[in-house]
Amino acid sequence: MNNRSDLIKLGDEDIYLILYLWKVKGWKTKELAQHFHISAESLEDLLTGDARRECYKDFNRIEKYLVETY
Repeated sequence: MNNRSDLIKLGDEDIYLILYLWKVKGWKTKELAQHFHISAESLEDLLTGDARRECYKDFNRIEKYLVETY
C-alpha cells in the first residue's frame, strides 16, 4: 500500500508546478519523479487526481479558464 508520504512534503506550489510541467510543458513522468524526488506511484496518483485532489481540481479550473479566455 502506498501512503504517499513523499507527496506530503511538497507544498501546493510544488504540486501546481508538477502539474504545469506535465500538462503544459510535456515533461515525462520519469523526469518529474527524479526532479521532485517522489515515487512513480505517488506521481501517478497526483497526475490522475487521486492524490492532492484540491490542487488537481484547482489547476484544471485555472487551465480551463486560461484556455477559454486566451
